[in-house]
Amino acid sequence: MLHGKTDRVLLLLVICLVVLGIIFVFSSSYYRALRQGENSTYYMMAHLKRVLVAIGFLVFGLIVPYDKIRKMLLPLLVLIIVCLLLTVLAGRFQFGAKRSLAIASVGVQVSEFVRIWLVFFLANFFAAHPQTASTHRGLATILVICFTTIILVAVQPSISMAFVCLATVIAMLIYGCAKLKFLLATGAASSVMLAIFIGLFPHAQYRITNFISQPTYQVRQSLIAIGSGGLIGKGPGAGLQKFLFLPGIHNDFIFAHIAEELGFIGCIIVFIFYWQIYLRGLSVAGTVDDEFARLVVLGLNASVFIIFLVHVGVSLGLLPPTGIPLPFISFGGWSLAANLLAVGIILQASRRRNL
Repeated sequence: MLHGKTDRVLLLLVICLVVLGIIFVFSSSYYRALRQGENSTYYMMAHLKRVLVAIGFLVFGLIVPYDKIRKMLLPLLVLIIVCLLLTVLAGRFQFGAKRSLAIASVGVQVSEFVRIWLVFFLANFFAAHPQTASTHRGLATILVICFTTIILVAVQPSISMAFVCLATVIAMLIYGCAKLKFLLATGAASSVMLAIFIGLFPHAQYRITNFISQPTYQVRQSLIAIGSGGLIGKGPGAGLQKFLFLPGIHNDFIFAHIAEELGFIGCIIVFIFYWQIYLRGLSVAGTVDDEFARLVVLGLNASVFIIFLVHVGVSLGLLPPTGIPLPFISFGGWSLAANLLAVGIILQASRRRNL
């Protein structure tokens, strides 16, 4: 029997992180705004506008049946490829890359939604063609289609998002019960692809070289922020790295800001929130009524958690700097929209659970 109720615990956890994000975006950015001659709430207000747009994506994911999205996988693939090509050819040039496409004066970052399409595509493939998916021909089909879209993301260049997409593909292969030899082959192909991309783009080489030899300035400042936070932190608003010592603190390194102001205990609480979101996703996947929905939920759940781990790994100096925002918290628009869209779809699936 269908239970028909949205997973309120999951929704509450996400809302808490979004609210926490609004608070810490303001805390980490007000001085930067003042130095730019803006009001102290400049970045927070800009973030609030993005939150409202992202909530629209959450609602979309909640009310539009994912079965309809499943039927539109091919048109969506064509649309994504066209948009990615246009982004590479005529996208906005920011921070050394073309990662957004100007549509009606609004920069749309299509690459953020590639991982969601990949999850739907692979879920459909494994659910509709389980026997074909376990063959060499099936694997080849999966890799050609997935790698084509991922390559278009990487050449923007956005190596970090390409990595997230590859990790999501591997997670989906695991959830789809692909054979071990296929997983090894995919992992090897992914490693070769990343190595080629790193070799092609100087900024990626620079990041990897510095990661191996010595931390970059940003990572050093991030570690200072995290270390100075101690057990209980310096207190909300009392952090020092936001005074232009740590670039990108309101976005790429907001976890370090949280660690500085809330300390180890605050970080543990944040970890618990993300871990509980991940567990709620697994719970929903374990009780939905069909294989396609199960795989979609597992894939979207994994993609969000992967991004969380990457962001924290960069902040701790365990991974090369990537520019990946902290889900639901960091300043940003399309990353937040894509993550809330994923949550909306998971919440929709929670309404179709069998009890």
